[in-house]
Amino acid sequence: PANGFVPMVTQPIFPSRGAVLGGRFCCIFVGHFCCILFYRLQPLYRKLYDNSLRLRERKAIVYYGTIITWDEVRDLIYRAAGSLQRMGIGKGDRVYLGMQNCPQMVISFFAAHFVGAVVTAMTPAYKVGEVQYAANDSGAKVMIIEESVIPIYNQVKDKLSTVEHVVVTSLGEYLPENPYPHFPEDLLPQGLKCDGPAMSWKEFVGGEPLKEMAKSNINDVAVLQYTTGTTGRPKGAMLTHRCIEAGSFILTGHTGNTVDTVTLAVLPLFHITSMNDHMFTWAFMGGCLVILARFDPDSYLQAIERYRCTYSIVVTTIVIALANHPNFEKYDLSSLALLGIGGAPLPVPVLQKYHNMGVYLSEGWGMSETTALGIMNPMDAIKIGSIGMPVPQVDIRLVDPMDISRDVPIGEEGELWIKSPLVAIGYWNAPELTAETFLEGGWLRTGDICKMDEDGYFYICGRLKEMIKVSAYSVFPAEVEQYMFEHPAIQDCAAIGVPHESKGEEVKIFVVLKPDYKGKITEQEMIDWAKNQMAPYKYPRIIEFRDSLPVGNTGKVMRKILREEEAARRGV
Repeated sequence: PANGFVPMVTQPIFPSRGAVLGGRFCCIFVGHFCCILFYRLQPLYRKLYDNSLRLRERKAIVYYGTIITWDEVRDLIYRAAGSLQRMGIGKGDRVYLGMQNCPQMVISFFAAHFVGAVVTAMTPAYKVGEVQYAANDSGAKVMIIEESVIPIYNQVKDKLSTVEHVVVTSLGEYLPENPYPHFPEDLLPQGLKCDGPAMSWKEFVGGEPLKEMAKSNINDVAVLQYTTGTTGRPKGAMLTHRCIEAGSFILTGHTGNTVDTVTLAVLPLFHITSMNDHMFTWAFMGGCLVILARFDPDSYLQAIERYRCTYSIVVTTIVIALANHPNFEKYDLSSLALLGIGGAPLPVPVLQKYHNMGVYLSEGWGMSETTALGIMNPMDAIKIGSIGMPVPQVDIRLVDPMDISRDVPIGEEGELWIKSPLVAIGYWNAPELTAETFLEGGWLRTGDICKMDEDGYFYICGRLKEMIKVSAYSVFPAEVEQYMFEHPAIQDCAAIGVPHESKGEEVKIFVVLKPDYKGKITEQEMIDWAKNQMAPYKYPRIIEFRDSLPVGNTGKVMRKILREEEAARRGV
C-alpha cells in the first residue's frame, strides 16, 4: 500500500546526525516531493487502517505490560465505531473524550474519525463549570469518560443540552496482572456509577463492527482542540484532517522515526503536544506506542529501560525533574534516540547536564492552533538554548507588535506569525476571536515574542500578553527566568510583573529552591546576585520562595495563576 512508504524510505534518505544542516533539509524536501508523487493525500485515520493491515501481529500499544497488536487495535476501533454509528453519530457530530492516557483514548479517538465525527478531547480534571461549558460549546452528542469524571458528570448531566449518550471506562480496563512500571494506586477502578443510563466500555467495544469507514474530506474539521491561552474561556481551535495529517507527516520526516520506533507517551494525549507528537505520528508511521497514565520519574525511566523506548516528547518541567532525580543515572537509557522538549524554554545548565551524559535534547515550538508543530531544532544541528528552525511547509514572520506592517531585523524581538497547512482554520463559534488571530493570507498571530539569530535559529523571549513594562522597557518573563536558572540554588522559577508607582511595573520572581539550599539563602541575597546577571530594569526586585509552582495539565508553569494570586493579595 502507498501508506507506510514515507517512514520506510525517509530513514535511509536522511544523512547521519553529523551531516551538514543544508543536506538535512534538502533530503526532507526531496522525501516530501517523492511522497507527493507516490500517494494521495488522505485523512490520517486511513493511514492508521493501512498500517494495521501491514503490521498485523506486531506490537501497536503497550500499557504497563499489556500488549495490543495492530490487528487487535483495528478490531477495537471498528467495534467502537460500530457502537458510535448505532448511537446515530455521523459526519460532523462531536464526540467528547474525557480520559487520561490509556488505550481507550486512542481507540475512541480514531473510532470517532472512522464514522466521520469530530473529536473534542478534554482533561478529566475539569470541574463542573468547565465540563458543562466544553460539552455545550462543542455540541457533543456522546461523552466517553473515565471513572474519575463520573461525580462531575452526575452534577451537570441535566445541564448538558446536546449529550445523548455516555460511555464509561476505567484506567484499569487493560491492566495486566502485574503492571510494570507500578500503576498509581489512586487511579485504580473505584466502581463509581453514573446517575442514569451509561454504556460500559466492554459493551462499547463488544458489539458488531462498523461496516464501512466514512469518507471524510481532507479539509473537514477533525478535532476541536480547546485552548485557554492567557485570558478568557477556552476556545476550540478547528483542526482539519489536513492539519493532523501534515503534523504527523512533517514530524515523522523531521525526526527520522520509522516503523521500528518505540514511542513513549506520558504527556496527556488530550493535549495537542502529545496528541500530535505521539499519537498522530504513531498512527502515520506504525511502530509501537508505550502509554503511561501519569508522569512519575521512576516509572518514566523504567519504561524506557524495559520497553527500549526510542522516542518521547516531554515538557521542560519533566526534564528538570528527571535531571534532579537521584536515580537518573542508574537507568539504561541507551535506546532513547530523541527526547524532544516543548512548553517553555529549557534552562541551559540543565540541558548541558543531559548533553554531558550523552542524552541529546531537542527543543521545539508549537501551539494548539498549529497542531503542536512549527519550529524545531534539526536533529543533526541542535543549538543549545534555541527552539530551532521552521520545519518544512512552514513560513515564518517576526512582526513589530507596534507596527504589524514591519518585519523586525535579525536579532530584534518581534511577534511570531506562522503560515502552514498545520494552522487551524479558526475558532469554533467565535468569529471575532478568529478575525483577531487568523489573518488574511493564511497568517496566524501566535502572541509569542521571538528573535532570530544570523544562522536562522529562533529563540522564545516571552508572550506578548505577559510582557512586563518597566520604565518603558519591555521585559519578558522567560528571559529573566533563563538568567535566574544560572543560580545553583534554583530548582524552578517563574517571573511576573507587579505594579510600581513610578516605573509602571517591576519584576517579581517565584522561586523553588533545591532541597540542599533551603534555609541557607535569603531572598535579598538572591536579589543581590541577580543585579550582576542582567540590566537594572530586568533583575527582580521581589523574590518569593515557594515549595512548588502552579502547573497545568502538561506540567507547564501557569504564570496566569501567579498573576491572579498576586492581584488578589494586593486587592487589585
